[in-house]
Amino acid sequence: MEQQSDPQGARAASAPKADRRHRIVSLIDCAWGAILLIPALVIFSSAHVRDLGAASLLAATAVFFGLLRAILGLRAFLVLTYVPALFGVLAVGADLLRDVNLFEAALIRPDPSEAWPVIQPHVQWIALTAALLATPIWVSFRTRSTATARRRMPSAALATITVAAATCGAVFHDTVLRAWPLNVISVAAASAIGNDDFISTASPYAAANPRSASASWGASRSPGLHPPKETYILIIGETVRADRLGACGGQKQVGISHQDAIIYCDVMSGSSSTHTSVPLLVSREMPGGAFRVSKDASFMKAFEEAGFRTYWLALQERGIAWPDANTDMFLAIKRTDRESLLPSLREVLAQDAPKKLIVLHTYGAHFSYCDRYEPATAAFPADCSKLSEFPDDSTLPDFIRAYDNAVAESLRFVDAVISEAAQAKGSSFVMFTADHGENLLDDERKLFQHALKDPTRWDTTVPAVVWASDEWRGSNAARWERLRANHGAKVMHADLVPTLLGSAAISYVDERRVAIDLGAMSPAADRTRWVMRRLGEKLDGDQLRRTSPVQALAR
Repeated sequence: MEQQSDPQGARAASAPKADRRHRIVSLIDCAWGAILLIPALVIFSSAHVRDLGAASLLAATAVFFGLLRAILGLRAFLVLTYVPALFGVLAVGADLLRDVNLFEAALIRPDPSEAWPVIQPHVQWIALTAALLATPIWVSFRTRSTATARRRMPSAALATITVAAATCGAVFHDTVLRAWPLNVISVAAASAIGNDDFISTASPYAAANPRSASASWGASRSPGLHPPKETYILIIGETVRADRLGACGGQKQVGISHQDAIIYCDVMSGSSSTHTSVPLLVSREMPGGAFRVSKDASFMKAFEEAGFRTYWLALQERGIAWPDANTDMFLAIKRTDRESLLPSLREVLAQDAPKKLIVLHTYGAHFSYCDRYEPATAAFPADCSKLSEFPDDSTLPDFIRAYDNAVAESLRFVDAVISEAAQAKGSSFVMFTADHGENLLDDERKLFQHALKDPTRWDTTVPAVVWASDEWRGSNAARWERLRANHGAKVMHADLVPTLLGSAAISYVDERRVAIDLGAMSPAADRTRWVMRRLGEKLDGDQLRRTSPVQALAR
């Protein structure tokens, strides 16, 4: 007898398989969605004080990925969002393990030679993460399509949500477009259409100059009371913490050889990151603002308005501060700052302009420390082969000795600049400070380097050095004595530009009240020295930890 088929029984037998596929697909859906939201929770919880808040930024991220999932279906969605998902997991790891904001690091495009020593110890885990995240994609393609995998949102509901999302984005675009991953998309779109203002709003670390060409400091100086030849020099060092200088409690070999220079040991930087501290240093902004680089002009505009020719000579990229000098040079990095910058400085000093402002942005003592000095002439013996891995208690002494050598070389550059200014004749004034300091496993947190999630006392306390020629001091005796009297005061980066402008007798417009001219007055003992934690958020720098086991270890 011919056997009759049983369609109902076949459907019943396949139901458990379909349910299992349904559960697998649902699990992948939920897990993948959670992974994609991680950067919104960790990095973009709220970047600006003007933002709608963490919940709104998270909602914008969720709506974006939700719409993408509804439109594409699971398989295409997984493939197209693989890179954001991988980044999310790596961002959490960087945040938890190293206190590093991976998104900011990616946007500022670090030198691979700097990034590799940080990445290298974790390469195997990064590769494993990439492989594990590829697994759900492989499973989804190996699983037969189900209603869940093919499911699309009803057209009316999808249209309603899309219109609502677009309306919200249009009204609150300054906030919503800083939510992950809309910030990356908006920067790419703005780059394509050349809208630089929009780029700097969507992402403070994007490669677009936000400075306004029409910005003014309203600067002037009284005519007829100044020397015929004047040179003012600001040296912006890199990664120099104050307690490494002999004058500030460190090794005596680390210091300035010019005995008439004034050394400040307690200067609070604006932040622990080059990309936020340098723009603050050269501006009339205070930590806690919403923008990394202000649309305002830098202090060089004040010197220009007062009749000076301005120069920016740098070993670091233009986008750090977007300088608005009359002449700028971005030079190749050689072994030391002296090799890299002194030839160009001599050329500028030899130019006919009688009044010059020169800013020198160095590479200083940035890691890898052994690359910043000549080992053959270094003061401290350091085994540089031990600096290829993250430091521990056994290798820390070599890290410290190498770092002290790099700091000592940074100060030799300052000495060399002072010598060049002295030989150039005329009235000269030289100021040096570092953009930030460095962490050297100073406490139980075992933090290393700088630009971490939270600033510390060690990566925000930097030195400052002031030197002036005999001619300048002869004409400004009272101001020089005030500068000397203030050398032990609690200073901050915001004081340095007013001091430099005051030393050139330049009047200008500045609404800040807390920043002072150190050549004219002394800082109040109880003032708050602010440090930026992130855009829109500042901290009291004097409340950061103060004691340092590294100092005892290094002596």
